[in-house]
Amino acid sequence: MGSFDSLRYRNYRLLWTGAILSNVGTWMQSVGLAWYAFLLTRSAFWVSMVTFVNFLPTVLSPIGGVYTDRLDRKRILLVTQSFMMLDAAVLAVLAWVGHPGLFPVLALTFGQGLAFALNGPTWQAFIPSLVPPEAMVNAIALNSAQFSLARVVGPAIGGTLIVAAGPGLVFGINALSFVAVLVALVLIRVPYHQPSREVSVGELLRSGLRYTWRQRRIRTMIATIAVASFFGAPVLALLPVFAADVFGRGAGGYGSLVAAMGAGSVLGALGLGRLGARVSPGMVAATLLALAVSLVLFAALPSYPAGLALMVLYGAAYLFTVSGTNGDIQLHVDEAYRGRVLSIFMLAFGAGFPIGALLAGAAAQAIGAPATTVVGAAACSVWALGLGWWWYRKPATGTAPALEPG
Repeated sequence: MGSFDSLRYRNYRLLWTGAILSNVGTWMQSVGLAWYAFLLTRSAFWVSMVTFVNFLPTVLSPIGGVYTDRLDRKRILLVTQSFMMLDAAVLAVLAWVGHPGLFPVLALTFGQGLAFALNGPTWQAFIPSLVPPEAMVNAIALNSAQFSLARVVGPAIGGTLIVAAGPGLVFGINALSFVAVLVALVLIRVPYHQPSREVSVGELLRSGLRYTWRQRRIRTMIATIAVASFFGAPVLALLPVFAADVFGRGAGGYGSLVAAMGAGSVLGALGLGRLGARVSPGMVAATLLALAVSLVLFAALPSYPAGLALMVLYGAAYLFTVSGTNGDIQLHVDEAYRGRVLSIFMLAFGAGFPIGALLAGAAAQAIGAPATTVVGAAACSVWALGLGWWWYRKPATGTAPALEPG
């Protein structure tokens, strides 16, 4: 399978094109929002609070997963994308007319996070309906690739526009970028999806949790992404420390490290796309181990060129781990539970990084960023080795893989 095979399908091509345009705008706004919060408060605490408020609604993702399985997914996306467009437009107007105070900014940021808690599981569950089963993992990988590419391009454009015209323009462009996704969704033709509403929301939530726990392969993949996000991702929060204190570089050096990681993410996504449905827990274990090795070398080698190269390797391994676990789950989940399972996956992924980053920051104050990074890498390597042993030990005896559902 080629890295771009899923783009041959019209529905997925429409969504992918709209998504990359919209995500560039989203990452532009992420830069603009942090800077705008700093202009309003001149406080690092309140800048970080904006990020926290945006993350907070992620804990409601399982509720979003229930409605993903209960309602038509295309309609949910139309509503959530429209809400986020209006939210960004209001933020742009407030920035243009003057400084409104921090509370409206926090409220609008919370609204964006709340919409994403419903949009995220629905988006992931919607992708399989746009391509045939054999192209599903390729589509998931390309979805991750466009997100990673936007993560590199968006902040660069956003930073330039903030200097030239202020954050209001960035917020306005982000609002307009949602039009691309909305047009794509209108043009997409898929069968209407509406499961029975006879079961209550609470029972759907409980049954989704029970199903996820009982499927050994699925719950192991969710645990794997939680480990990678909690122990492996916090190095991103420590990159400014590495740039300044380890490599002796300034803001430009930090930006280059972030860009190197983004480039590696795109490469990892394209590699996963070529594997397609051949992805397995064993491959995920190998890439998680590669992630751990890259972190140990990154922490041990005080060489900036080596650091850039290792960030490329880290970005590729991390993206493969994230999208590989997602793809493996999507290949083995029952369609009736897809939205709820993916919402639990997103909760594990979304909660692991900010909590891990907070603890890593505290640890780095005590033992230093390199030692903190090595500790996280050690935890990832232990899990990766255990996952690999668990996956491969059963086939060697001629019985079913240890991580098969049930």
